[in-house]
Amino acid sequence: MDRWFRNIAEYYKVQEVLEQCRVDWRTIQEDYDTSTASGRLKINIMLSVAQDEADRTSERIKAVFETKRQRLEPLTGNTPTGYKLDGKKLVKDPEAEAAVAAFFRKFLACGSISAAQREALEHGKRIEYQLASKMLKSPVYYGHYYGVDGMSPPYISQAEFEKIQGMRHKVTRKSAENRVYIFSGLVLCGDCGFRMGGRKQTRGKTPYYNCPGHYIKRSGCANKTNISEGILEQYLIDTIDERMKAYKIQVEKQKAERGRKDYRTAIASLKAKNKRLMDLYLNELVSLEECKKGCEENNRRIAELENEAKEVEIPDFSAQDKVLGWKWKDAYQELTQEEKREFWMILIDKICVFPDRHIEYTLRW
Repeated sequence: MDRWFRNIAEYYKVQEVLEQCRVDWRTIQEDYDTSTASGRLKINIMLSVAQDEADRTSERIKAVFETKRQRLEPLTGNTPTGYKLDGKKLVKDPEAEAAVAAFFRKFLACGSISAAQREALEHGKRIEYQLASKMLKSPVYYGHYYGVDGMSPPYISQAEFEKIQGMRHKVTRKSAENRVYIFSGLVLCGDCGFRMGGRKQTRGKTPYYNCPGHYIKRSGCANKTNISEGILEQYLIDTIDERMKAYKIQVEKQKAERGRKDYRTAIASLKAKNKRLMDLYLNELVSLEECKKGCEENNRRIAELENEAKEVEIPDFSAQDKVLGWKWKDAYQELTQEEKREFWMILIDKICVFPDRHIEYTLRW
């Protein structure tokens, strides 16, 4: 029976169908028979016993797993790529450590899985595409495994992991003839929000970008603009220094404002109010509705303050300052197409091109 019905609920679902079709059943080697009252009673008793045994086994397994989590021990012997078991602890695999580190370093630089795969291969490790995609989505590589922080030694930080998840929405796809478009995955249509694809000009060497949504009738996109890669590139070269300078000034202002406002104290005060409301309710000094209303208002304000505090976190400009170093424009002209793509992936989050050929872009942090 435990091979046919995994639990009591499933048994009744199947049995209901059989009864609707007026089908009884009985076993040859065991005394189970649905055509009699005593047979049905025995089935129910045995199912309850089996369910109880399964539940007890589940509780024991969960308790063992919870103990393992508390000890920062993995729950199985299967280890992610780049790790191995040393006793009961996960450690970095010396044979794959350099390749996995290079894989993540390259992807963070350019956003291309194929380029990251090649980098790992140069360090002695072949990583197939599906495995590479899985690795980029796995929190184990910043130390979070089986729902526990610190179970695995990290290859990247949590901030880098979150950055990778954002970059995965801008996957750089291979083009025909392996042409390299330096803004692939970064250019969006300012009208409909579609990603603008790179195209090769029939005449001339400079490729261009246009919106595929314009050719899809249901999208209703009115953006007919074909924007040259050279125009985009020159615009960014001309404006990126001033944009960086302006953003740093804005960050300094936010930093000053943050210094004047103590978010932690305000949040702690609201949480204390929630506790006082609960005490008043337990002592029957306020109604349940009043308690709920007050807590909901306090929780809403807590969420607002937490978002404000997060918004004014000071970005790390080290990667941007490194690529925009002394005489960077001269060095930029010596870069290959792939290196130029990596350069802009470090600096730019997205570029919007509007129907009037107006260009806007946001910086990456």
